[in-house]
Amino acid sequence: MKCKSALFFIFLLFFIFSSYSQEIDSALSDKPTLQTTATPAKSAKVQKHNPKLAIALSVVVPGAGQIYNKKWWKVPIIYAGLGITSYLIYDFSVQTKQYQNEYVYRLNKEVDKLNPKYAIYTDENVLALKNYYRRNMEISIAACAIIYFLNVIDAAVDAHLFYFDISDDLALSWSPYIGSNSLTPSLQQGVSLAIHFKK
Repeated sequence: MKCKSALFFIFLLFFIFSSYSQEIDSALSDKPTLQTTATPAKSAKVQKHNPKLAIALSVVVPGAGQIYNKKWWKVPIIYAGLGITSYLIYDFSVQTKQYQNEYVYRLNKEVDKLNPKYAIYTDENVLALKNYYRRNMEISIAACAIIYFLNVIDAAVDAHLFYFDISDDLALSWSPYIGSNSLTPSLQQGVSLAIHFKK
């Protein structure tokens, strides 16, 4: 019941944010803007796509910021990473608990509670296996947290670069460079890079 209510709350938040962003987009697209100066167009772009909203969406619902940034293809990657690490956390925690219980039962001489499939292991082996699975569980928790924070950072970067010009009007060229230096009489060799804006 709690899971269903949590899912309903997440979808409700996502619907509200998506409808809010669509209303802003439609309002700005319908409003006529003067193109005599570059300042109004720039301010309209800043208002149209809000990086803070993308960050908030990704914090509340992982992947929602990517949807807001129109990077839909990243959502399955995020949920695949979160799903795999969450499964590993669960599996390793179960294994850790089983070996921990087995070790405690052996220390307390509770023979009736011992698991027959662990009879081939010594006490040291059981303790080592418990520590092994606990370490893997901790690594999986760290990996899940990293994926979550990367999801937020990615949404923030994409939102800030939403209007970055990557069209054919930009060109990057490089050329060898040979020149003199005022400090030394010898010639300096290197590579020069230049960005050209086509008209």
